[in-house]
Amino acid sequence: MDQRQMREQSPFLLMAFGAILFLIAGVHYAHEILVLNTLIGPLVALLLDGVPALGLIYAGYCLSQIEFTLKSRWIVVSWSLIGGVVFLIAMGTTVLVRLFEGRPIAEPVFPLLIAVEAGAIAGMIAGYYNARAHADARRAEKVSDTLVFVNDLIRHDLRNDLTVIQGYTELISHQQTPATAETESDNLEVISEKTGEALTRIEATRAIIDSLIGETDLEPVNLAAVIAELASQVETSSSAAVTTHLPDQALVTANASLRSVVDNLLENAVEHNDRDDSLIEVMVKADVDTVRMTVSDNGPGISDKQKETLFNTNGTETDRGGGLSLVWTLVESYGGNIRVEDNEPCGSTFVVELPRADVQEEISE
Repeated sequence: MDQRQMREQSPFLLMAFGAILFLIAGVHYAHEILVLNTLIGPLVALLLDGVPALGLIYAGYCLSQIEFTLKSRWIVVSWSLIGGVVFLIAMGTTVLVRLFEGRPIAEPVFPLLIAVEAGAIAGMIAGYYNARAHADARRAEKVSDTLVFVNDLIRHDLRNDLTVIQGYTELISHQQTPATAETESDNLEVISEKTGEALTRIEATRAIIDSLIGETDLEPVNLAAVIAELASQVETSSSAAVTTHLPDQALVTANASLRSVVDNLLENAVEHNDRDDSLIEVMVKADVDTVRMTVSDNGPGISDKQKETLFNTNGTETDRGGGLSLVWTLVESYGGNIRVEDNEPCGSTFVVELPRADVQEEISE
């Protein structure tokens, strides 16, 4: 049984518990009606026992509708069951004491049922608030981690763009010889492109935050189009030759922050390759359920020791894997995975597998 099935079935355990208590109460008071030959007393007792039991059934249904984690749901169910058992033991002990003393017990089922149901409801309420407190604490921690992540993202990505802008601006201002109109136009074009990229990153920050804290619905994004655009920009602003093998359309389940994934992988391939004939090859292949993107370079490669901490998301900004840790976090938030392999005869290959968008969504696009 996987976690999703366990998550879906845990509330039904609480509903089943309430149904069993209601059934016991119904059978018992049907017997009481026959024995006492009256309706009013047993029906009032059934009302007192039956309503809490029905309340547990309804509580189980409500729990199935709440977006709780598997652990949180089981906390609520477990506390409810434990509360019922504890109250049953407490009330049962008093009944046993009375029996031990030789006192007559007229009808112990009614108070025992009341005790079990009261304990179950009390436990369920306590479990709910306990689970909610843990959920709030996890959310606060996640928001804190997200703020750190976004801070790294902005500092890393915008630093790269602004460094390029600064470099080309200085090149224009310190030019010793008269520049041709074509050269000036090329320099200004790079500055314009990098400024536009910086603004795009800022606009995408909201989508990144929402996806990391789970408050946004992912949507189909054309990975092929994103790669084509960013690969062209990398080739324009660097000396690296970028080759792409892309289908016309490759829809994946992601959001606007997918640009940062592709951009960081391309920039990483450029930054860590000091060869004069720097080459980058990007390929996209769609399978039944996933879309695979590979980014290969002919650089010095990555040692096995470096691979162990390449996507590290813990520690200080220096300890974390920089842009690659940001890539890993985003890919994971999409439900995908990333790994690095050796590229033959030299260099590295980053393999990203993302969930393929639904076929119907592709058709509608």
